[in-house]
Amino acid sequence: MLGSCSRTAARLGRVRLIIPVLLLPALASLASAQSVGAISGTIRDSAGTPIRGVEVVLLQRPGAVYSDSLGVFRFGNVPAGKRALHFRRLGFEPKSMDADVDRGQTLALSVTLDPFAAEIEGMTVEEMARRRQLLSDFYDRKSRGFGHFITRDEIEKRNPQNLSDMMRMVPGAQVIPVAGTGMSTLRFNRAQIGRDCPPQYWVDGVKAYNFNIDDVVPSDVEGIEIYPGAATVPPQYNTREGTTICGVVLIWTRVPGT
Repeated sequence: MLGSCSRTAARLGRVRLIIPVLLLPALASLASAQSVGAISGTIRDSAGTPIRGVEVVLLQRPGAVYSDSLGVFRFGNVPAGKRALHFRRLGFEPKSMDADVDRGQTLALSVTLDPFAAEIEGMTVEEMARRRQLLSDFYDRKSRGFGHFITRDEIEKRNPQNLSDMMRMVPGAQVIPVAGTGMSTLRFNRAQIGRDCPPQYWVDGVKAYNFNIDDVVPSDVEGIEIYPGAATVPPQYNTREGTTICGVVLIWTRVPGT
């Protein structure tokens, strides 16, 4: 009888030891969850319209997220404390702001971006004339048949969510999703030379740096020229700066009022 009681006591002792050990991961997870928070926000223009496709960078972590069609963005598992955010989208002034993240809380932000407008009195007519000439050059090159061209009519007919969706029918193009953003990057088959090889981008005749195909809203585009390699790129866009072997994409935005 005494031996039986001893064995029972020993088993109970082992159970008491096992239960705390099993609880340790859960307690560690709870402690970790309480040391972080989240950031959520809505991005609008000065008229209160949500802005889609804004690149939002939390400077203390790699990568970025992009606002959705409602202008909403979110970061989870953000360490508590003061954090810095940076907002960027073509056509708007970049913006930076600080955010104080509390443990276990979601910080709600409302962000307004101002349109980038650098008009100079007396220069508007000249700029409009230049834009119309650039678009005329676009349709002239299209008629020659070099490269691959996408027109405004084609974009409106397909009504894509992202501009990269228009690339899916381009021979040799690869549309690669960017995890957690709802957007994609563009690469060309012939540019696969053992390393990541992003194409060069030009927007309205100006070379764009750190640019992605989905940085432009489809409804803002008048036309796109796609050159998978350097051979057929128009000379004025075949520069020595960088490499055109990765491909060249020329994006032409709509003339205001058209």
